[in-house]
Amino acid sequence: MNTIIRHIVFSILLPSVLLIAACGHDNSPSPLKFKAYGYNPILNPGEPGTWDELMLLGPQVYWHDSLYYLFYTASNINGKAAVGLATSKDGFHFEKYAGNPILSPDGNGFDAYLVANAILLQHDTGWVMYFGAGELARYGPGQSIGRATATSIIGPWIKDEKPLLMTGSMGEWDAGFVFPGSIVELDDGSYRMYYTGGGDFQGEVITHTGLATSGDGINWKKYNDPTTGQHPFLESDPVLPAGNKKEWDSHMTWMAFVYNTPEGFNMYYTGTTYIKGLDKSSIGFASSRDGIHWTKHPDNPIYRVEDDSFLANIHKDAIIEGPWLVFHDTVCYMYYDYGVIVGKIGMATAVVK
Repeated sequence: MNTIIRHIVFSILLPSVLLIAACGHDNSPSPLKFKAYGYNPILNPGEPGTWDELMLLGPQVYWHDSLYYLFYTASNINGKAAVGLATSKDGFHFEKYAGNPILSPDGNGFDAYLVANAILLQHDTGWVMYFGAGELARYGPGQSIGRATATSIIGPWIKDEKPLLMTGSMGEWDAGFVFPGSIVELDDGSYRMYYTGGGDFQGEVITHTGLATSGDGINWKKYNDPTTGQHPFLESDPVLPAGNKKEWDSHMTWMAFVYNTPEGFNMYYTGTTYIKGLDKSSIGFASSRDGIHWTKHPDNPIYRVEDDSFLANIHKDAIIEGPWLVFHDTVCYMYYDYGVIVGKIGMATAVVK
Protein backbone atom coordinates (compact mmCIF):
# COMPACT_ATOMS: atom_id res chain seq x y z
CA MET A 1 0.00 0.00 0.00
CA ASN A 2 1.43 3.41 -0.94
CA THR A 3 1.44 5.59 2.15
CA ILE A 4 1.03 9.35 2.17
CA ILE A 5 2.69 9.51 5.52
CA ARG A 6 4.43 6.98 7.67
CA HIS A 7 3.29 7.68 11.20
CA ILE A 8 6.27 9.09 13.11
CA VAL A 9 8.88 7.92 10.58
CA PHE A 10 8.32 10.73 8.09
CA SER A 11 8.79 13.41 10.74
CA ILE A 12 12.46 12.42 10.43
CA LEU A 13 12.78 11.64 6.77
CA LEU A 14 10.42 14.18 5.21
CA PRO A 15 9.98 17.25 7.42
CA SER A 16 7.88 18.92 4.74
CA VAL A 17 5.00 16.46 4.91
CA LEU A 18 1.70 17.83 6.06
CA LEU A 19 1.15 15.46 8.97
CA ILE A 20 3.88 15.15 11.58
CA ALA A 21 3.03 12.98 14.56
CA ALA A 22 6.26 12.93 16.52
CA CYS A 23 9.40 14.78 17.49
CA GLY A 24 11.45 12.89 14.97
CA HIS A 25 14.37 15.29 14.99
CA ASP A 26 15.50 14.06 18.39
CA ASN A 27 18.21 11.73 17.06
CA SER A 28 20.05 11.02 20.30
CA PRO A 29 19.13 8.57 23.06
CA SER A 30 18.51 11.43 25.48
CA PRO A 31 15.20 13.04 26.43
CA LEU A 32 14.16 16.52 25.45
CA LYS A 33 13.90 19.14 28.20
CA PHE A 34 10.26 20.13 28.52
CA LYS A 35 8.78 23.20 30.15
CA ALA A 36 5.11 23.24 31.11
CA TYR A 37 2.79 25.63 29.30
CA GLY A 38 2.04 28.53 31.64
CA TYR A 39 -1.71 28.50 30.97
CA ASN A 40 -2.52 24.83 31.51
CA PRO A 41 -4.92 23.13 31.19
CA ILE A 42 -5.54 23.51 27.48
CA LEU A 43 -8.74 21.43 27.39
CA ASN A 44 -11.41 20.95 30.06
CA PRO A 45 -14.48 18.73 30.55
CA GLY A 46 -17.76 19.93 29.10
CA GLU A 47 -20.69 21.54 30.87
CA PRO A 48 -23.00 19.39 33.03
CA GLY A 49 -25.15 17.17 30.87
CA THR A 50 -22.71 16.99 27.95
CA TRP A 51 -21.08 13.79 26.69
CA ASP A 52 -17.65 14.79 28.09
CA GLU A 53 -18.75 16.32 31.38
CA LEU A 54 -16.81 13.97 33.67
CA MET A 55 -13.19 13.83 32.46
CA LEU A 56 -10.83 14.09 29.49
CA LEU A 57 -7.94 11.66 29.05
CA GLY A 58 -5.34 10.41 26.57
CA PRO A 59 -4.65 13.21 24.07
CA GLN A 60 -3.34 12.15 20.65
CA VAL A 61 -2.47 15.11 18.44
CA TYR A 62 -1.79 15.35 14.68
CA TRP A 63 -0.72 18.25 12.49
CA HIS A 64 -2.68 18.18 9.24
CA ASP A 65 -3.76 20.83 6.73
CA SER A 66 -2.44 23.70 8.90
CA LEU A 67 -4.35 22.56 11.99
CA TYR A 68 -3.61 20.57 15.12
CA TYR A 69 -6.17 17.79 15.58
CA LEU A 70 -6.42 16.66 19.19
CA PHE A 71 -8.26 13.38 19.73
CA TYR A 72 -9.20 12.64 23.33
CA THR A 73 -11.11 10.11 25.40
CA ALA A 74 -13.96 11.39 27.55
CA SER A 75 -17.03 10.24 29.43
CA ASN A 76 -20.13 11.54 31.15
CA ILE A 77 -21.43 10.68 34.61
CA ASN A 78 -22.86 7.42 33.25
CA GLY A 79 -19.32 6.20 32.61
CA LYS A 80 -19.50 5.36 28.92
CA ALA A 81 -16.27 6.45 27.22
CA ALA A 82 -16.11 7.85 23.69
CA VAL A 83 -13.60 9.67 21.48
CA GLY A 84 -13.82 13.39 20.84
CA LEU A 85 -11.92 15.91 18.74
CA ALA A 86 -10.65 19.43 19.23
CA THR A 87 -8.69 21.58 16.76
CA SER A 88 -6.18 24.40 17.05
CA LYS A 89 -4.25 26.74 14.77
CA ASP A 90 -1.32 27.18 17.17
CA GLY A 91 -1.20 23.96 19.23
CA PHE A 92 -2.15 25.78 22.45
CA HIS A 93 -5.71 27.04 22.07
CA PHE A 94 -8.18 24.31 21.13
CA GLU A 95 -11.83 24.38 20.15
CA LYS A 96 -13.97 21.28 20.50
CA TYR A 97 -15.53 19.88 17.33
CA ALA A 98 -19.26 20.53 17.05
CA GLY A 99 -19.89 16.95 15.87
CA ASN A 100 -18.46 15.29 18.99
CA PRO A 101 -18.16 12.53 19.88
CA ILE A 102 -16.67 11.25 16.64
CA LEU A 103 -16.48 7.60 17.79
CA SER A 104 -18.88 6.10 20.32
CA PRO A 105 -19.72 2.70 21.84
CA ASP A 106 -22.14 0.65 19.74
CA GLY A 107 -24.19 -0.81 22.57
CA ASN A 108 -23.34 -4.34 21.49
CA GLY A 109 -20.33 -6.33 20.40
CA PHE A 110 -16.71 -5.87 21.43
CA ASP A 111 -17.09 -2.07 21.76
CA ALA A 112 -20.51 -2.04 23.40
CA TYR A 113 -19.49 0.09 26.40
CA LEU A 114 -16.21 1.81 25.65
CA VAL A 115 -14.07 3.24 22.85
CA ALA A 116 -10.88 5.10 23.77
CA ASN A 117 -7.30 6.04 22.86
CA ALA A 118 -7.62 6.84 19.16
CA ILE A 119 -4.36 6.30 17.24
CA LEU A 120 -4.43 7.48 13.60
CA LEU A 121 -2.54 6.67 10.42
CA GLN A 122 -3.06 8.27 7.02
CA HIS A 123 -3.00 6.34 3.75
CA ASP A 124 -3.75 7.03 0.10
CA THR A 125 -7.36 5.93 0.56
CA GLY A 126 -7.95 7.92 3.75
CA TRP A 127 -7.46 7.44 7.46
CA VAL A 128 -7.21 4.46 9.79
CA MET A 129 -7.98 4.68 13.50
CA TYR A 130 -6.96 2.11 16.11
CA PHE A 131 -8.78 2.31 19.43
CA GLY A 132 -9.23 0.53 22.73
CA ALA A 133 -12.62 -1.12 23.15
CA GLY A 134 -14.66 -2.59 25.98
CA GLU A 135 -17.73 -4.81 25.90
CA LEU A 136 -18.66 -4.69 29.59
CA ALA A 137 -19.61 -1.89 31.96
CA ARG A 138 -16.67 -1.74 34.34
CA TYR A 139 -13.98 0.62 35.58
CA GLY A 140 -10.83 0.85 33.49
CA PRO A 141 -9.73 -0.03 29.95
CA GLY A 142 -11.35 -2.62 27.71
CA GLN A 143 -10.45 -6.11 26.56
CA SER A 144 -9.65 -5.49 22.90
CA ILE A 145 -8.26 -3.16 20.26
CA GLY A 146 -10.42 -2.25 17.26
CA ARG A 147 -10.02 -0.48 13.96
CA ALA A 148 -12.07 2.10 12.04
CA THR A 149 -11.61 3.86 8.70
CA ALA A 150 -12.63 7.20 7.20
CA THR A 151 -11.93 9.28 4.11
CA SER A 152 -11.55 12.43 6.24
CA ILE A 153 -9.70 12.96 9.52
CA ILE A 154 -12.96 14.08 11.14
CA GLY A 155 -14.90 11.06 9.89
CA PRO A 156 -17.46 9.65 9.60
CA TRP A 157 -15.66 6.59 10.99
CA ILE A 158 -16.67 3.06 10.01
CA LYS A 159 -15.63 0.38 12.49
CA ASP A 160 -14.49 -3.11 11.59
CA GLU A 161 -16.91 -5.75 12.84
CA LYS A 162 -14.27 -7.65 14.80
CA PRO A 163 -11.39 -6.56 17.04
CA LEU A 164 -7.77 -6.82 15.88
CA LEU A 165 -6.12 -7.69 19.19
CA MET A 166 -7.47 -9.26 22.37
CA THR A 167 -6.36 -9.75 25.95
CA GLY A 168 -4.27 -12.80 26.78
CA SER A 169 -5.56 -16.00 28.34
CA MET A 170 -6.21 -16.31 32.06
CA GLY A 171 -2.91 -16.11 33.91
CA GLU A 172 -1.16 -14.05 31.25
CA TRP A 173 0.30 -10.61 31.98
CA ASP A 174 -2.27 -8.90 29.70
CA ALA A 175 -5.30 -11.02 30.62
CA GLY A 176 -7.31 -8.11 32.04
CA PHE A 177 -7.11 -5.31 29.49
CA VAL A 178 -5.28 -3.97 26.42
CA PHE A 179 -5.30 -0.64 24.64
CA PRO A 180 -3.04 1.00 22.01
CA GLY A 181 -0.31 3.48 22.90
CA SER A 182 1.29 4.28 19.55
CA ILE A 183 1.89 2.72 16.15
CA VAL A 184 5.09 3.00 14.14
CA GLU A 185 5.14 2.29 10.41
CA LEU A 186 8.54 1.09 9.24
CA ASP A 187 10.28 1.70 5.92
CA ASP A 188 9.27 -1.75 4.64
CA GLY A 189 5.58 -0.97 5.15
CA SER A 190 5.16 -3.14 8.25
CA TYR A 191 3.75 -1.89 11.54
CA ARG A 192 4.60 -2.02 15.21
CA MET A 193 1.95 -1.37 17.82
CA TYR A 194 3.08 -0.57 21.34
CA TYR A 195 0.19 -1.29 23.65
CA THR A 196 -0.62 -1.28 27.35
CA GLY A 197 -1.68 -4.52 29.00
CA GLY A 198 -2.38 -5.73 32.51
CA GLY A 199 -4.60 -7.68 34.88
CA ASP A 200 -7.34 -6.42 37.18
CA PHE A 201 -7.35 -2.63 36.74
CA GLN A 202 -9.26 -2.05 39.98
CA GLY A 203 -6.43 -3.31 42.18
CA GLU A 204 -2.80 -2.27 42.48
CA VAL A 205 -2.29 -3.89 39.12
CA ILE A 206 1.07 -4.51 37.51
CA THR A 207 0.90 -3.03 34.01
CA HIS A 208 3.46 -3.43 31.23
CA THR A 209 4.08 -2.17 27.71
CA GLY A 210 3.73 -4.82 25.02
CA LEU A 211 4.42 -5.04 21.31
CA ALA A 212 2.42 -6.42 18.41
CA THR A 213 3.56 -6.52 14.78
CA SER A 214 1.68 -6.57 11.48
CA GLY A 215 2.44 -6.63 7.78
CA ASP A 216 -0.86 -5.07 6.71
CA GLY A 217 -2.16 -3.16 9.74
CA ILE A 218 -5.02 -5.63 10.14
CA ASN A 219 -3.53 -8.95 11.22
CA TRP A 220 -1.45 -8.54 14.38
CA LYS A 221 0.83 -10.85 16.33
CA LYS A 222 2.03 -10.21 19.87
CA TYR A 223 5.75 -10.32 20.57
CA ASN A 224 6.69 -13.60 22.28
CA ASP A 225 10.12 -14.29 23.72
CA PRO A 226 10.75 -18.03 23.14
CA THR A 227 12.90 -18.24 26.28
CA THR A 228 9.88 -17.63 28.57
CA GLY A 229 7.74 -20.73 28.71
CA GLN A 230 5.23 -20.29 31.51
CA HIS A 231 2.59 -17.87 32.81
CA PRO A 232 2.43 -14.92 32.89
CA PHE A 233 4.70 -14.86 29.83
CA LEU A 234 3.70 -18.06 28.05
CA GLU A 235 1.76 -16.49 25.17
CA SER A 236 3.54 -13.14 24.88
CA ASP A 237 6.03 -10.88 26.64
CA PRO A 238 6.15 -7.17 27.47
CA VAL A 239 8.99 -5.20 25.90
CA LEU A 240 9.05 -2.53 28.60
CA PRO A 241 8.08 -4.18 31.89
CA ALA A 242 7.32 -2.32 35.08
CA GLY A 243 10.39 -1.61 37.19
CA ASN A 244 11.70 -3.38 40.24
CA LYS A 245 10.31 -2.74 43.71
CA LYS A 246 10.88 0.81 44.99
CA GLU A 247 11.57 2.15 41.49
CA TRP A 248 9.48 5.05 40.19
CA ASP A 249 7.75 2.80 37.62
CA SER A 250 7.46 -0.29 39.81
CA HIS A 251 3.75 -0.85 39.14
CA MET A 252 3.14 0.44 35.65
CA THR A 253 4.77 1.27 32.36
CA TRP A 254 1.98 2.34 30.07
CA MET A 255 0.64 4.79 27.48
CA ALA A 256 3.94 4.67 25.60
CA PHE A 257 4.65 7.01 22.71
CA VAL A 258 7.29 5.50 20.40
CA TYR A 259 9.03 6.87 17.32
CA ASN A 260 12.05 5.75 15.34
CA THR A 261 15.29 7.58 14.64
CA PRO A 262 18.35 6.76 12.51
CA GLU A 263 19.87 5.17 15.61
CA GLY A 264 16.84 3.12 16.61
CA PHE A 265 13.72 3.95 18.62
CA ASN A 266 12.82 6.45 21.35
CA MET A 267 9.99 6.14 23.84
CA TYR A 268 8.27 8.53 26.21
CA TYR A 269 6.06 6.60 28.61
CA THR A 270 4.05 6.84 31.80
CA GLY A 271 5.55 5.20 34.87
CA THR A 272 3.56 4.61 38.05
CA THR A 273 4.27 3.53 41.59
CA TYR A 274 2.00 3.37 44.65
CA ILE A 275 2.87 5.43 47.71
CA LYS A 276 0.64 5.09 50.80
CA GLY A 277 -2.26 3.87 48.69
CA LEU A 278 -2.01 6.59 46.06
CA ASP A 279 -0.61 6.18 42.58
CA LYS A 280 2.17 8.54 41.56
CA SER A 281 2.61 8.82 37.80
CA SER A 282 5.28 10.67 35.87
CA ILE A 283 6.82 10.55 32.40
CA GLY A 284 9.98 8.64 31.59
CA PHE A 285 12.21 8.07 28.60
CA ALA A 286 13.71 4.90 27.08
CA SER A 287 15.67 4.08 23.94
CA SER A 288 16.23 0.96 21.88
CA ARG A 289 18.24 -0.22 18.89
CA ASP A 290 15.67 -2.74 17.70
CA GLY A 291 12.40 -1.56 19.27
CA ILE A 292 12.24 -4.71 21.42
CA HIS A 293 15.03 -4.40 23.97
CA TRP A 294 14.80 -1.08 25.78
CA THR A 295 17.09 0.90 28.07
CA LYS A 296 15.40 3.23 30.55
CA HIS A 297 17.09 6.59 30.98
CA PRO A 298 19.08 6.86 34.24
CA ASP A 299 17.53 10.26 35.07
CA ASN A 300 13.94 9.01 34.94
CA PRO A 301 11.37 10.30 35.49
CA ILE A 302 12.15 13.18 33.19
CA TYR A 303 8.85 15.06 33.71
CA ARG A 304 6.92 15.10 37.00
CA VAL A 305 3.81 16.58 38.59
CA GLU A 306 6.07 19.18 40.19
CA ASP A 307 7.08 20.41 36.73
CA ASP A 308 3.55 21.67 35.96
CA SER A 309 2.56 24.68 38.07
CA PHE A 310 -1.14 24.08 37.37
CA LEU A 311 -1.00 21.09 39.71
CA ALA A 312 0.51 23.00 42.64
CA ASN A 313 -2.82 23.39 44.46
CA ILE A 314 -4.73 20.52 42.88
CA HIS A 315 -6.06 17.37 44.53
CA LYS A 316 -3.38 15.08 45.99
CA ASP A 317 -4.36 12.39 43.47
CA ALA A 318 -3.21 14.53 40.53
CA ILE A 319 -0.83 12.76 38.17
CA ILE A 320 0.76 13.29 34.78
CA GLU A 321 0.27 10.53 32.21
CA GLY A 322 -0.12 9.70 28.53
CA PRO A 323 2.63 11.68 26.76
CA TRP A 324 2.06 12.40 23.08
CA LEU A 325 4.65 14.33 21.07
CA VAL A 326 4.29 16.52 18.00
CA PHE A 327 7.20 18.18 16.20
CA HIS A 328 6.56 21.43 14.35
CA ASP A 329 9.37 23.66 13.14
CA THR A 330 11.94 23.81 15.98
CA VAL A 331 9.50 23.07 18.81
CA CYS A 332 8.33 19.79 20.29
CA TYR A 333 4.86 19.85 21.83
CA MET A 334 4.15 17.22 24.49
CA TYR A 335 0.51 16.72 25.39
CA TYR A 336 -0.66 14.74 28.45
CA ASP A 337 -3.53 14.38 30.88
CA TYR A 338 -3.84 14.76 34.66
CA GLY A 339 -5.57 11.47 35.46
CA VAL A 340 -9.20 10.64 36.20
CA ILE A 341 -9.52 12.80 39.34
CA VAL A 342 -8.57 16.07 37.65
CA GLY A 343 -9.71 14.93 34.17
CA LYS A 344 -8.11 17.71 32.11
CA ILE A 345 -5.43 17.95 29.42
CA GLY A 346 -2.18 19.90 29.66
CA MET A 347 0.98 20.33 27.65
CA ALA A 348 4.66 21.26 27.69
CA THR A 349 7.13 22.34 25.04
CA ALA A 350 10.81 21.75 24.29
CA VAL A 351 13.22 23.38 21.88
CA VAL A 352 14.63 20.96 19.32
CA LYS A 353 18.15 21.90 18.29
